[in-house]
Amino acid sequence: MFENKLGVLMAGAAGLFLLGTLATVVLPFTDTSMTTPTASAELRDYKPDSAEARGRDVYIANGCNTCHTQYVRPVKADANLGPVSQPGDYYFDTPHLLGSNRMGPDLMWIGQRQPSEDWHRRHLHNPRDTSPGSIMPAYDYLSDQETNDLIAYLLSLKPAAPGAKSEAEKKLEAQKGASE
Repeated sequence: MFENKLGVLMAGAAGLFLLGTLATVVLPFTDTSMTTPTASAELRDYKPDSAEARGRDVYIANGCNTCHTQYVRPVKADANLGPVSQPGDYYFDTPHLLGSNRMGPDLMWIGQRQPSEDWHRRHLHNPRDTSPGSIMPAYDYLSDQETNDLIAYLLSLKPAAPGAKSEAEKKLEAQKGASE
């Protein structure tokens, strides 16, 4: 039956493929929540040679994102980790460090949950001192500068105050108000 209508079948398949591509790739970019930085993202817009930016580089170079995610999901298991992550929270992140394998705890808001510099230093040098049974390796080989930078990065991972708006969000709200 369809042997005689191969062209129609191929056109239909191509149409469905294009529709799927449009829906999953193009349409999200029309959603301002995907393309507007949040107040939390602005807190993580690090200057290129800041301790936080260097610490992020140490985090990546040592593969921390292999075992730790930076994405609080809207599920019960993540309820004690902090606010649910929003697309705009990652506006300034390149590369994104969402992660896909959570062997260690999520670190999206670790700066709020664990604000002690001393705790982070002890944890990096011997994780079992602060977290008995941890399978995390010791990072005692890092230089003092690398350790300090990594701690600065980890402490910077905290959400903005509840209800805070980024400059971009404020501009969008003002534009919406003016058009109504």
